[in-house]
Amino acid sequence: MNTGNNSCICDFFKKLKRGEVVTVSLWDSSQFISFSFIQLNKHCITGELDDGSLITFDCKDVCFVGCGIISPPQPCGTLDCTWIEDPNNPIYDPPVTSAYYQTVRYSSDGFAPNGPFSYYKMWYDIASAGGIAVANSPDGINWTFDSNLTGLTGTARHSRILYDPAGFGIGAPYRIWYWDSPNPYMTDPIVLNMIRTATSLDGINWTNDMNISQSAANPLLVPIPTTDFNRGSYGPADILYYPANPAVLDLANPFNNRYVMYYDITDGATEQIALAVSVDGITWSKVGPFAVIPKGPPGSWDQNYVAEHAVVIQLGPNDFRAWYSGGVTSSSEGIGCATSTDGVNWTKFAGNPIFSINDGVAWRAGRTYNPWVLFDPQRFNGHGDSLCYKFWMTGGTSGSNLNIGYATNSGG
Repeated sequence: MNTGNNSCICDFFKKLKRGEVVTVSLWDSSQFISFSFIQLNKHCITGELDDGSLITFDCKDVCFVGCGIISPPQPCGTLDCTWIEDPNNPIYDPPVTSAYYQTVRYSSDGFAPNGPFSYYKMWYDIASAGGIAVANSPDGINWTFDSNLTGLTGTARHSRILYDPAGFGIGAPYRIWYWDSPNPYMTDPIVLNMIRTATSLDGINWTNDMNISQSAANPLLVPIPTTDFNRGSYGPADILYYPANPAVLDLANPFNNRYVMYYDITDGATEQIALAVSVDGITWSKVGPFAVIPKGPPGSWDQNYVAEHAVVIQLGPNDFRAWYSGGVTSSSEGIGCATSTDGVNWTKFAGNPIFSINDGVAWRAGRTYNPWVLFDPQRFNGHGDSLCYKFWMTGGTSGSNLNIGYATNSGG
């Protein structure tokens, strides 16, 4: 059968009965595989081979079912540091609140059955006093406000959200880490009073809200009264999740851990980005140099701020990309790019900043920051622009009028 995309493949297997024999071919194999169907769990297919062994694979890995061939998506091009801004920006400007510090996630299954159906979800700050909301979109461009979040502190800001339909091994498909804004400075040797985490079943209503903590042996921050660069934080920059990694702390190899967090460090006058790892997303240990993405030298565009408004993606075993907010007098003056082969040692792009308040673009002439990037080799399954890479950022004419813009990459 000609199924067209992985959603259709999943629909095909939903109609099968246990024991029915089916033949498939996977993208990474030229061989045909025949097996007896056992079950479909979300998008994961399980079957029994002739020798009695089990086979498990994802719907998106199938290129042949029965008698049909699915056309593979066009290969992704090389991801550049620079982006092509949408001429219709801003794409999201809610009528009542601001929208900034966004986290965007995509699900080809529409996040079903975990909350309202939507291919894209965007969580964002609504006010400097605190508060986070979520919006939905069918294509990543046209957005509709959904709801304010519940269950977090009233001063919740600067959030990063992960989505795992398998539930992170704790029965919750959504996890959030955010900055609790009243006091950015460390007051306890173990508990980080300014960064909290919680879980959710629908991405809206949150429970188990708590502070994260740090290892005494490898602390993320140093308590006051120190005036060190790492005495405080304005929250997480980005958090990466590796479910296949063992639940064992590996300080020597950061990306062998389940959770990896890039986070902000500050002395109150400057900001930089550091790195930490965790087994459970609650207790963290610092790894790498003092700052993995440091502020720039005197005279550079980011000489004082390389801020928590950042995103990191891993394209391959030795291919990491980061976009971050930066500036001289504030962290909202522009967006920079950096590349790395190990996620620890970074090289800044010579053409930084890639976007700036000085670009002459009216909607973001006051603030240009908060980059966010998504990568999908399936080109987002036709949901919106058929591209591998998509970019969102915050802009504003002032600090009280903030909204979201969109950009695409020449790499496709």
